[in-house]
Amino acid sequence: MLNPQQLRIPAAALFLLVSLCLSVRGQAESPARKNADEPANGIITGKVVNENGQPLSGASVFVRSANVTTMGRTTSTDAEGNFRVGGLEPALYNFVAMAPAYTSISSDLTAPTYYRIGDSVQLAMVRGGAITGTVTNGVGEPIVSARVRATMIRDGRGQKPQIQSPSFNEQSTDDRGVYRIWGLAPGAYLVSAGGSTFFQGFQFNPYDSDSPTYAPSSTRDNAAEVSVRGGEDTNVDIRYRGEPGYTISGTVKTEGMNGPTINLIPAGLTHVPVAITFQMPGSRGFAFNGVSDGTYDLVAQEIARTQSIVPPQVAFSEPKRVTVKGGNVTGIELSMKPLASLSGRILLETSKIQECRGKRAPLFAETLVKLQRPEKESEKDTSAYLRMFSSSASPDKEGTFLLRNLLPGRYQFEPRFYARYWYLRSITMGAAAATGVKTQPSNTKTDAAANWTVVKPGEQPPTLTITLAEGAASIRGKLTVAEGAVIQAGSLLYLVPSEPDKAEDVLRFFVTEIGADGSFALNSLPPGKYWSLAQTTNEDQIATLPKLRQPESAAARTKLRRNAETQKSEVELKPCQNVSDYQLSLKN
Repeated sequence: MLNPQQLRIPAAALFLLVSLCLSVRGQAESPARKNADEPANGIITGKVVNENGQPLSGASVFVRSANVTTMGRTTSTDAEGNFRVGGLEPALYNFVAMAPAYTSISSDLTAPTYYRIGDSVQLAMVRGGAITGTVTNGVGEPIVSARVRATMIRDGRGQKPQIQSPSFNEQSTDDRGVYRIWGLAPGAYLVSAGGSTFFQGFQFNPYDSDSPTYAPSSTRDNAAEVSVRGGEDTNVDIRYRGEPGYTISGTVKTEGMNGPTINLIPAGLTHVPVAITFQMPGSRGFAFNGVSDGTYDLVAQEIARTQSIVPPQVAFSEPKRVTVKGGNVTGIELSMKPLASLSGRILLETSKIQECRGKRAPLFAETLVKLQRPEKESEKDTSAYLRMFSSSASPDKEGTFLLRNLLPGRYQFEPRFYARYWYLRSITMGAAAATGVKTQPSNTKTDAAANWTVVKPGEQPPTLTITLAEGAASIRGKLTVAEGAVIQAGSLLYLVPSEPDKAEDVLRFFVTEIGADGSFALNSLPPGKYWSLAQTTNEDQIATLPKLRQPESAAARTKLRRNAETQKSEVELKPCQNVSDYQLSLKN
């Protein structure tokens, strides 16, 4: 976890880093509640524990709703690690714990879990590791006041971090040339001394203009990876090379008043920025100093000035590829482009069927519309800010929502809502004129559930309409296998439509994991006829619902439906029916 004592950074940058830690974008499923229709009581309780399950007392807990128009709140844990937040309005809430020398067990801040009032939360933290050592010159003398940086390249699970700021740490050597960077999340790091600092232009250091020296004494290409474990110190000494670095400079063309932020990113490593600098309003441009040979991407972004808590509008530049090879690179020009926004609404379609009367309807305050992008396009995102604020939106009390700051590319939409007897009926892109903004033709209407929605810079696509319908069914059951047989981990249960007129409806395809005991459950199912199909682990199976419904999975859906038809395990679900004892045999 980033320690404020370790960095002196400008207020705007500090706000961005705190936002990244506390305003995490994305969503994971909220834990199931015993009774989804029970009245909310305005309270969420929880506990903060370490990696061994022991309570952490005095930890700070930040809570904020998914609707970013509201301010967050902070509380702390008692001697038993417990906390309680009361007076909450119905909403989806995200919790982040902070404690000195501790860090979150998960480094993926782009996939938080949201909770509703009445839920109980458990937040796990791990004691951070430390990297310490000595920086010396070629004759063994200590290098004093050199900045040493630890940059995470893989987390404890071997995955690249989604955003770098919580895993970025920098500390200066003392009069003995000794440094110690603590509170590091477990993972693999690169350690460097001198060179370009993360936030440039705010604090002079005699080694900033040097090319960074990576441990043990090399360039980035030959740098040694350093493994960090929770609660342990890792010794890393650096022999400082003292080689001069180079400068990348240029100008950002902008009409804004705030001044843009420019990111310097190693080519192909969008999650690991080398440095950030600012072009102040009225200045001649920007410059990065202490840059080593290599290929980089330059990306500028500008945040519109606003007094609102709502994420402001952002302008963005196309990545500019530059190569540094033995000299300065000057005269770079970056042009800002406004990003797109997409408006939408959620419609609720009630049922007159007797079995569905008196059922709890979805609350817009507990609803989230999440964006899905193709994996390859998502990996190219170059802005942690945009990955945070452009991935989801919460509707207002009328059901309207606005997805802001969308990068050019393709999108699908995944509504998250909590009402047991409701299901997702359709997602359509209809025509909606927008004064002064380019839109798609007014007579177009597409199935946005089955097709990607293409977003272009500065354009506003037509209004998105998401229809939720009353009458959802659920099914719970068990997979039976031969005596002595073991259900393989990762086995999946699919439900596919058996009715011919529903064969192409992607919203009628479902998948869930089968437990080790054979149990499975699926909720929010449209009433109708389905074939069920159990599959053991294989390379071709699709394990997540968003991927199963992507346009590229059309052939896989057709194959699933054909295989399910041969098994002839059909089930008919009535409106608001709960099937609790469904038995399915695993067939070869």
